[in-house]
Amino acid sequence: MGSNDDLNSQQPDMTSQKPIVKTFHDDIGVLNHVQKLASEGVPKTALHIFAHDAEGADEVVGTGAGGTLKGVRELVAERYNERDDELRERFQQYGFDSDEIEKFECELDNGAILLVIDEPDRCADYKGKRRTP
Repeated sequence: MGSNDDLNSQQPDMTSQKPIVKTFHDDIGVLNHVQKLASEGVPKTALHIFAHDAEGADEVVGTGAGGTLKGVRELVAERYNERDDELRERFQQYGFDSDEIEKFECELDNGAILLVIDEPDRCADYKGKRRTP
């Protein structure tokens, strides 16, 4: 079953520009969530998927012979299967600190698929909290 646990366990800071990170444990769960976000008007450019395990990476990230899960390619800006320094650097670009990145790496190493929703204004609305300019 897909899970959309929020990996950002700390209380969100209303001035923070960090994206939302959701974790899923199957490709269908992430696809359903991405489709829901798209139907709510979240643009493709705000959605990024990360996966490590061979099956998840093949289906969602599209790195192997399995191709990409039908529909994901059209709904997300980027799909990643990076590891180690490349992965840490990617998450640092989103503004996450080393503790957060370590949690994300652990989740990925355990087979999770991460969805990064990177559009600060839309993220605030999505979390049910509106940012003030």
